[in-house]
Amino acid sequence: MSARELHAILPLLILSGGILFLLLQVSFLRSHKAAAATAVITVIAAIAACFDVARTLSQSAAPIEVTGLLLIDQQALFFCLLFLLAALAIAVLGFSYLQKRCDSARESIPEAFYLLLLLVMLGAMALVFSNHFASVFLSMELMSLALYPMLGFAVTGDLSPRLEQMYSLESGVKYLLLSALSTALGLFGMALIYAACGALDFGGVAAAVANLPRTPSLLLSGLTLLLITLAFKLSLVPFHIWTPDVYQGAPSPVTALIATVGKGAVVALLLRLFTELELFSIPALTGLLAAAAVASMLVGNLLALMQKNIKRLLAYSSIAHIGYLLVAFLIGNSAFGNEAVLYYLVAYVITTLGAFGAVGLIADSALARTAGSAGEYVYTTTSPFQRDFYRGLLWRSPWLAGCLAAMLLSLAGIPLTIGFIGKFYIFAAGIQGQLWLLLAAVVIGSAIGLFYYLRLLLTMVLREPQAPLDSIESIRIAVSGRLLLISLTGVLLIFGVFPQILIDWIYTL
Repeated sequence: MSARELHAILPLLILSGGILFLLLQVSFLRSHKAAAATAVITVIAAIAACFDVARTLSQSAAPIEVTGLLLIDQQALFFCLLFLLAALAIAVLGFSYLQKRCDSARESIPEAFYLLLLLVMLGAMALVFSNHFASVFLSMELMSLALYPMLGFAVTGDLSPRLEQMYSLESGVKYLLLSALSTALGLFGMALIYAACGALDFGGVAAAVANLPRTPSLLLSGLTLLLITLAFKLSLVPFHIWTPDVYQGAPSPVTALIATVGKGAVVALLLRLFTELELFSIPALTGLLAAAAVASMLVGNLLALMQKNIKRLLAYSSIAHIGYLLVAFLIGNSAFGNEAVLYYLVAYVITTLGAFGAVGLIADSALARTAGSAGEYVYTTTSPFQRDFYRGLLWRSPWLAGCLAAMLLSLAGIPLTIGFIGKFYIFAAGIQGQLWLLLAAVVIGSAIGLFYYLRLLLTMVLREPQAPLDSIESIRIAVSGRLLLISLTGVLLIFGVFPQILIDWIYTL
C-alpha cells in the first residue's frame, strides 16, 4: 500500500487507533469522563483528517482506490463528515444518558458505550468507502455487531428499576435475530451475483452487466436479495416491523445513532451501488424501490397517527422520511438527483438528531433517585415518552419547547426550516423524473404527517400539564445538552433561511 493510499484512509486509521487507545485506557483508568473525552477527541481528529483528505482529492481531481476494496472520493468524504458530526452529538447525548444511571448501577460499564460508538463509526465509514462486496459485508457486520450491545445498553428504569432494561434487551434481541436473517439473505445474494458475473468488485460486476445482452435471472435474483437486506437496514415497508419496538426499547442516544448514522450509511452504499453498477437501467429493481417508497410513505405516516409514545411516533416518521428520500434517488444517475439525496439526508440527520436529543434529555431530567444511599434512579412519572407528558412543556421550559418545535416543524416540511428545503428538493426531483405516482404519495404522506406533528405541538402549548413536573425548574438539562440542542436548532434555521450555503458545498462534490 502506497503512502497516498494510506493518507486516503487516514480517517479510518484514526478511528482504529482511537479504539485501541480506549481499550488500553480502560484497562488502566476506569473513568466515564475520560472515556467520553477520548471518544470525542478521536472523532474530532477523524473530522480533521477528512478535511485533509478532501483537500488532497481536490488537487488531484480523481478518486483514490485502496487495495481494490475501498474507493475514496469527495462524495464519500461528505457522508463521513456528516456521520462524524452526528457521532459528536450522540456522544454528548450518551454522556447525559449514562451519567445518572451508571452512578446508581454498581456493575455498569459506561466506557463500553463509547468504544461501541467508535466501532459503529468505523463500520459506517468503511461501508461508505466500500467498492467491493467483501468490504460491504465486513463493514455492515462490524456496524451491526457493535449496534447489538448498544441497543441493550439501558442500565435502569422506567416505572421500575428493571423495566427499561428489559425493553432495551428485547430491542437488542429483536434487531439481532431479524438483522441476522437479512444479512444471510444479502450474503446469499452476493454469492448469486458472483455466480452470474464472476466478480465481486463493483467495477468487475459493472463490466459484466454492461456486456450482457439482458439481465440474467441469476443476477437479478442476487441483486433483489441484496436489495432486501438494504431495505431492512433502512426499515422500508414491508421490512419495517422491527423499527418501532427497537426504537422504543433502545436508549435514546442509540435510537438517534441507528436512525441517523445507521440508515445514512446504507443510503450512501445504495447510491454508490446503483451508480457504479448502473442499476438504474434495470426496471425490476427501480420498480421494487418505487413500490417500497410509496408503501413506506403511506404506511409510516398512517401508523404514526395512532402512536402515543413519542419514540414510536418518530420511528414511524423515519420510515416515511426514507420513503421521501427514495423519490429523489429514483430519478436516476443525475447531478440533480444526487444533490437532492444529499440535501435531504443532511436535513433528515439534523432534525432526527434534534428530535431524539430533545426527547432523551427531557427523559433524563425526569429521573430521580429512590430512597436510600444505594437507591437507583427511576422516572418521577409514569413515562416521559408518552405524549401526555409533554402537555404544557412550553410553560415549563420555553427554550426546550422551542427547540423541539423547530425539529417537528422541520420534519413536517414547514418553511424557514431545512426540512422545507429538503422537501422542495424531493418535489423538484419527482417533477424532473416525472414520477407522478410517487409525488402523489409524497403529498398524501406529508399531509398526514403534518397532522401528528402539529398535534404534538398543540400538546406542548396546552396550559394544564398532566405531568408532575409543573415548573420551569423541573426541566433541568446539562449545559452540554443545552448547547447541543441550541446548535442543532441554529443549523436547522440557518440552512432553512440560507440554503445556498449547503447547496454550494454539495454542488462542488
